[in-house]
Amino acid sequence: MSPDRKAENDRNTPDAAPEDLIIALLRMLCTEGPVSVARACKSLGLPRTQMERLLLLLGCSEQWGGLHYVRPEEQRGRTIITLTSEGRALCAQMRAATE
Repeated sequence: MSPDRKAENDRNTPDAAPEDLIIALLRMLCTEGPVSVARACKSLGLPRTQMERLLLLLGCSEQWGGLHYVRPEEQRGRTIITLTSEGRALCAQMRAATE
């Protein structure tokens, strides 16, 4: 396994820092567009419960304020994660910062 891949796997474990997981999920949504919760969990190596906590933090709900960057939507029996307008603006800032 390459050192870059190993570092990515280490970052994408349930023990990874929450901010690393947030960045990884946002980066995935910025580059790939909407993804299913199941696919995001598999790509990031997260259990669904941890993904749900990330979605609470990054989304918006009446019980929990959230950051309003993502929105889970039901599509054909699957939960799909999409970026909100705030999330798309953040992605644009992230891209501009790397250029």
